[in-house]
Amino acid sequence: MLTALNKEGELFTLSGDMRNRVPQLRKHERFFCPVCKEPLILKAGHVRIPHFSHRHHSQCIETASEPESPRHLQGKLDLFEWCRSNQLAVSLEHYLSDIRQRPDLLVEKAGRQFAVEFQCTPISVQSVERRSLQYLSSGIIPIWIVGGQPFHKRRANDMFEMTEYLWSQTMRNNGQTMLAGYEPESGRGFLLTNITPYTSRKVFARLHQWPISKIKYPFPSFPARTNFPYKNWPDEKMNWIQQKVRYGNLMRDSFLRAVYMEGSNPFLLSPLIGLPVKYMESFISHPAEWQFFIWSDCLKKLGTGKNISLKYVNYKLRERISNGDIICRTLPLHDENQWEKSVRDYFRLLEELFYFQRAGKDLYRMIQVIPWPSHVEEAKLWDIDIHDTLINNSG
Repeated sequence: MLTALNKEGELFTLSGDMRNRVPQLRKHERFFCPVCKEPLILKAGHVRIPHFSHRHHSQCIETASEPESPRHLQGKLDLFEWCRSNQLAVSLEHYLSDIRQRPDLLVEKAGRQFAVEFQCTPISVQSVERRSLQYLSSGIIPIWIVGGQPFHKRRANDMFEMTEYLWSQTMRNNGQTMLAGYEPESGRGFLLTNITPYTSRKVFARLHQWPISKIKYPFPSFPARTNFPYKNWPDEKMNWIQQKVRYGNLMRDSFLRAVYMEGSNPFLLSPLIGLPVKYMESFISHPAEWQFFIWSDCLKKLGTGKNISLKYVNYKLRERISNGDIICRTLPLHDENQWEKSVRDYFRLLEELFYFQRAGKDLYRMIQVIPWPSHVEEAKLWDIDIHDTLINNSG
């Protein structure tokens, strides 16, 4: 903790010049927890920056988060000073009694409040979701900043790996998915933008970094989804299918089971199944999985000239989600039921490829039968042809 109450009941923050007065403060001042009012210990050493700590056996809810790492203490202090340099009204470790939360920073700008959480160690996705929803229920916008670089592993120039923990802290801004990070050791801020999944862990994204002193609050804006590598998608989809077939279990894998029960082959799926679409990060399941279930549950028996509503498609997908056949991703800072937007964009692509025609606000008419390849070479050629069309249309 970097904040405490003094004996007069005033809030005291260990920032700036105050940190140089620690020896004198330890001798002549007493400090108390702003939450439970218990006496605190003012600690200072050669490794960790000066901070307050509860005594052993404290029952305060704040002790659940102690001890804080040197990175966390330094990082939130840096972010506090950064907000002040941006002329923002900011409080460090302000306790929100209504929701029993104490964000690292509480920032006010243009009449809106932001709870900034600087998270240095992984916590459960459920914890991120719970805390985020508590802030949102109070009209406070949560912003999560990863301690360090905002990805699990870098695989190539624009290819990264992300865990579900990192996914849960992403936000939507200017039509794209992004994740922020800060590295106190170097004083650099990071922003991963245009995050688009190849698989549940592998993503295409752009990494930006600057000294924190060069960043304006909250984050710079970038064009949404620029230069997505459609040309790589067929190979990435084929790699995913190969891994699925090699390691999948028919007893537990409803997708593989459904494909084989249809008398089909995972390597001979229609080229219209597994298309990359907007908002597909809403699913942990690969697009090939949920788009196959759309075909089997909704489109397989639909004849040319017949209509289908997105409301019906979403209803059937919701059944699959409830049964565990399709897995949605926990994204508390994104729109609710965002996966429905992904379904809408899928039908927009089918319309763009001249297989469906818009027949109403949420109504589509099939104008061409969905093709299925008869052999692997034909499947590859169709995949390449369709994705070449997507590349040309996106340009």
